[in-house]
Amino acid sequence: MTEKFDVNSWLKIYRDAFAPAQQAQAEGFKAFERLARHQYAIVGDCLEFSLHAAKAVLAAKPGDDFVGAQRELGAELSSKLQKRAGEFAAIASDAQSSLASALTKAVDSVAPHATKKAA
Repeated sequence: MTEKFDVNSWLKIYRDAFAPAQQAQAEGFKAFERLARHQYAIVGDCLEFSLHAAKAVLAAKPGDDFVGAQRELGAELSSKLQKRAGEFAAIASDAQSSLASALTKAVDSVAPHATKKAA
């Protein structure tokens, strides 16, 4: 008696086995993209600060005008960076929770098969 090799069942087993890893990888890429966009925004903030600082130097008149402009620009940058730090914390916690849920799903999908093999 010859047994036919069922490609569809083999592919289903393969997809089921690697689905948790694929989901974890997709979550990792999403987190990396959010982090890259966040870093890009920070670089934009710093570039904007340096452009405004250069304009302040060129437009400065003797006296307290330059110092006041620098103080104001520094306060602006500081508030922007504090906001970006809060955004970074949110990105990190979201990434951690999504990866934890993906790994929990992976363990839950593998655990019943492991207990069957052990029994």
